[in-house]
Amino acid sequence: MNQNSFSPKARWDRFEPEASGGFNPDALNERIEVLALFKHAKIFPQSFSWHDKEYQIEKITYNWQERIGQALISYFSVLSAGQMYQISFDNSTFRWQIDKLIQ
Repeated sequence: MNQNSFSPKARWDRFEPEASGGFNPDALNERIEVLALFKHAKIFPQSFSWHDKEYQIEKITYNWQERIGQALISYFSVLSAGQMYQISFDNSTFRWQIDKLIQ
């Protein structure tokens, strides 16, 4: 994969509910542990632990924030061992989660 090319899959994270009831089969929404650097009001995840396995984050390919009620959710598309993941941090609960695998 060309590191300088834009990957639209890195941002197509939003799930639009369908008439079938709004179930997203790709959503993981599982709690994870993250080692992150908080510097100059920015968050830089370095690694995460999921299902007893450690994943080193090689690159943050995209990040954005959304406000949901009082919470500010920071989303990150990250690359680890050739696989893309979407992870997020909820600043109201200090909870990290893995949202989905990006195929």
